[in-house]
Amino acid sequence: MLIEFQIINKILQDKDYGIIRRNGLSEEYFANYAEQFKFIDEHYKKSGNVPDTLTFLAKFQDFNLTEVNESEAFLIDNLYEEYGFRKFNQFLPELGKKIQEDSRLAYDYLKAQLTNLRPHTVCKGVDIIANAMERYELLVKRANSEVPLTISTGLKELDDILGGWEFGEELMTLVARTNAGKSWILIKFLAEAWKQGYRVGLYSGEMSHVKLGYRFDALFGHFSNRALVSGHTPDGYFEYIKQTKEVPNPFIIATQKEFGGQPNVNQLRNFVEENKLQILGIDQLSLMSDYRASKIDPPRMRLSHISEDLFALSSEYKIPILALAQANRAATDKDGHEAPGLENIKESDDIAHNSSKCIGMRQTSAGLVLDIIKNRNGMAGSKLLYRWDIDEGYLEYIPVCGDAASSETRTTVQERTLNQMSAQTITNPF
Repeated sequence: MLIEFQIINKILQDKDYGIIRRNGLSEEYFANYAEQFKFIDEHYKKSGNVPDTLTFLAKFQDFNLTEVNESEAFLIDNLYEEYGFRKFNQFLPELGKKIQEDSRLAYDYLKAQLTNLRPHTVCKGVDIIANAMERYELLVKRANSEVPLTISTGLKELDDILGGWEFGEELMTLVARTNAGKSWILIKFLAEAWKQGYRVGLYSGEMSHVKLGYRFDALFGHFSNRALVSGHTPDGYFEYIKQTKEVPNPFIIATQKEFGGQPNVNQLRNFVEENKLQILGIDQLSLMSDYRASKIDPPRMRLSHISEDLFALSSEYKIPILALAQANRAATDKDGHEAPGLENIKESDDIAHNSSKCIGMRQTSAGLVLDIIKNRNGMAGSKLLYRWDIDEGYLEYIPVCGDAASSETRTTVQERTLNQMSAQTITNPF
């Protein structure tokens, strides 16, 4: 009631009918001051201006005029909230009756009411002409900033194409078939972010934190994963563990056990906020639940909701989110050196639409192929080839993938390059 009273006073005080027009207000928002609102609205439509206070008080002698200093945004937001609360209270008793009669009737009634229950908002947008100077000032600030503008992927060639992971509006989806090693590559990206000093989080729907920790040790410390999971302690492993523990930024893993089942995006939001995460990995989208879905929604709709909400989460907390998606069976019909494309995302190509970047991944006889199939901020279509020692986490770029040679000729060159590189070693990051 107070909000309605304040808005009526605000309109009269500022003599601004635009408050009504800009926010789509109507009589239904003013349950307690419907007559006062209707009078102002009709007066404006007849005369082209808001009534002055004397005219208004002649009609509503008991109305108390008062000064209102709250912003329009604050008042309108609270009016919408109050309106939604009132609508829910009108709707719930009838829903309760129908639930007692027949839950199916209650469900149909609920769906019919959803449009009326949806919060009313007005999108005002941003005038990029009037705000042009803001873009320039932001550009200067970014150019002079000593803080990195993106998080490096850890692969120079990939950084050259993607520019790294951006802080917000960044949902990167890695697409591959089962057992292609996509979980390894996700941990590789996250380990590189951790190495740069960022607070890292990972939701794993299938693996324990111990096994994932051993993969981290293989990718970051280049210790044999095979040895670690089989119970053997490689030389230097204890010293490496002690050094790792001294690094202040965390790498936090949460599994279904910690979440009490498959988490939804709201639970991941709490995970991000509680741990002050600066980058989040998700292994994988099909192992999440959708808080928006009904029982009859197909998997396609569920994954569409999840990916849409994850992009919104990235925008809200200004962090990149890296997620894994399963490729469908059609991906196996591609040429032996082709990674899955957008059309191969299992169950939902909406995942690709909601992602800022998409990378297809495939292991071939020539090495690991990463195919940039979507890049919202730049070029797509590039393919990168890497020699990959999955056991000890070595990735070496082979600079011949994507040239003008035919697939057959390129494959021969790549395999020869792999043989030449087989004896190379890489030093431990520590």
